[in-house]
Amino acid sequence: METIIKLLTSNPTYMAVAVILALFIVIGLVKKIVKLVLVVSAIFILYIAYLSWTGQDVPKTVESLKESVSKSTENFKSTASGKLEEVTESAKKVAEKKVGEKVGEIFGE
Repeated sequence: METIIKLLTSNPTYMAVAVILALFIVIGLVKKIVKLVLVVSAIFILYIAYLSWTGQDVPKTVESLKESVSKSTENFKSTASGKLEEVTESAKKVAEKKVGEKVGEIFGE
């Protein structure tokens, strides 16, 4: 590590290249953080719009926002699991029907 530091400090060209690379890395990280903040902000705004559109109360405090998001998540989970069970049962019935048809074709029934 010390040799790398000595090499960079002794040669200004290497130092300039290292500084430019460091700047590119920092700028890239800042851009990613800005994108993340924009996406999270957009999701938050869409959530608030959804609450307003459905006639639910828009949370006034952070605690009520947490509770609201938690309730919405639980509702989504229960709805999604119910739909998943329905789709699974439907897929089972279709698969059994198709297998029965193919078995009938194979054995000439």
